[in-house]
Amino acid sequence: MSTSQSPHPNRSTPKRSSGEIHKGASSGISSKVKESAAELINFQQDWERLHTTGVAVLNSIKILKLDAFRRNSTEQVYPQGLQERCDQLEIVVNQMESSLKNLEILVQQFGALVELDILQGGGNGPVFLSWPTEKFNQAFQDIFKAYSKELSLKKAIKEDVAHCSTKESLIYHITCWTSQPFIDNTCHLLLVSLFCETGLT
Repeated sequence: MSTSQSPHPNRSTPKRSSGEIHKGASSGISSKVKESAAELINFQQDWERLHTTGVAVLNSIKILKLDAFRRNSTEQVYPQGLQERCDQLEIVVNQMESSLKNLEILVQQFGALVELDILQGGGNGPVFLSWPTEKFNQAFQDIFKAYSKELSLKKAIKEDVAHCSTKESLIYHITCWTSQPFIDNTCHLLLVSLFCETGLT
């Protein structure tokens, strides 16, 4: 994009239309945005797979503990087989943490890309449909924060669920894992909007 002064100094520079693709001084910005969005899709799919695995493990813990509660067993809090399932849940949480670390690296790299684009004179116009690079950057950061909070919750559940001594406490922990309260409608809308902007839907 040329940075030379307009040959008509008394005329304002025409604004880009919303459908015009922003090229920016960094010619590869649009491909980098799309590549980052594709990696985000991979992260989301990986996370959902692990989340579903965690639900299955927690349900097996529930069956063990509820059966012990009903039998009034002396091992009602820590029935046989519980440790094995807790170990399985720890593996799931560790894999979630590893996946989130990869997302954190992606977000940091994307932030650096946006800063470079702005320094080189880009960042104002839309990259694809309507979002400039700064809005993509903010979306990536907000999504990462939501999943970070969710991981913290899942870590707490992993630590506490084995020690639940009542049916109510056990069900509460499993419900919290299943419902993923920090990955809420706002986060889902942000994901869908980001994917629509990049044509990955």
